[in-house]
Amino acid sequence: MALDKNKLKSDLVAMMNDAKDEGWTTEQVATAMSNAIDRYARAAEVVGVEVSGQGHVHAQTNKGRLQ
Repeated sequence: MALDKNKLKSDLVAMMNDAKDEGWTTEQVATAMSNAIDRYARAAEVVGVEVSGQGHVHAQTNKGRLQ
């Protein structure tokens, strides 16, 4: 799945509104922000890479996800 920048933005805006409304500490804000970024990064799928060296190119076709 492609990364969803709009979802990340929405999560961050919601986090900032909650922080303002509930008077969060900087620690709470940092935790919520890092959780939103972590969810965003883990949503990415790696669909292939190309490895080259010594005059050879090896295409990789595996799919993967961060756990």
